[in-house]
Amino acid sequence: MRFPVATLATALIALASPAFAAEAPQDPPISNPTQLIDHVTSENITEMVREMGAQQIETRDVGNGQKLVTFVDGSIPYNAGTVICDIRPGKCMALALAVMMDTGATTYSLDVLNAFNRDNLYLMLVKLEDGKIGFGRVTLVDGGVTKKNLAFNIASFAATLQQALQHLRSQLVAGVRQDGTFPAANLSGPEPRLVQATPEEMAKITAKMLKQYKTTLGPAK
Repeated sequence: MRFPVATLATALIALASPAFAAEAPQDPPISNPTQLIDHVTSENITEMVREMGAQQIETRDVGNGQKLVTFVDGSIPYNAGTVICDIRPGKCMALALAVMMDTGATTYSLDVLNAFNRDNLYLMLVKLEDGKIGFGRVTLVDGGVTKKNLAFNIASFAATLQQALQHLRSQLVAGVRQDGTFPAANLSGPEPRLVQATPEEMAKITAKMLKQYKTTLGPAK
């Protein structure tokens, strides 16, 4: 039975309502949910997202022992990377999730992105060059987490992505005037669209997220 990531994400959004506060989120249909995961591999990422219903799963080697897994859920292309691979020999200690947006003719100010980041725990908006915005999250597994916990982290990312997209749709701007007001958005050109991240873009998003989170983990000196 296919159980798309978006299905679990929708359930998590619903549970944010006080009316659902007493209910438990629906468990993802994964095998061995209590299995302890103490490092991230392209194999365990692939297994998990496939069980959760992802499609078009591919793995790319991006160098330095790191892998990038791409998959599609609904119409959204996701990117899942193995990162922080220089702390424990032979192990990658974090999962980086990202979705990339090509903003087309639309411009989003840093204020718009930072307003979302200030109030959010599960996802960070990162502005890149060439009209790209990354939606990202880093999950550390050092010390071990259950497979079920990691699945819920993936679903939480998918749920928060929908909130971030709604935030951007409501805050379209073409720039910020000197007086602080927002001019009307330029809608005459290509509209924003979600695209697959390149390995280079994934590396930039991850680096910015790790710097922002101020994690004590990082490449060995």
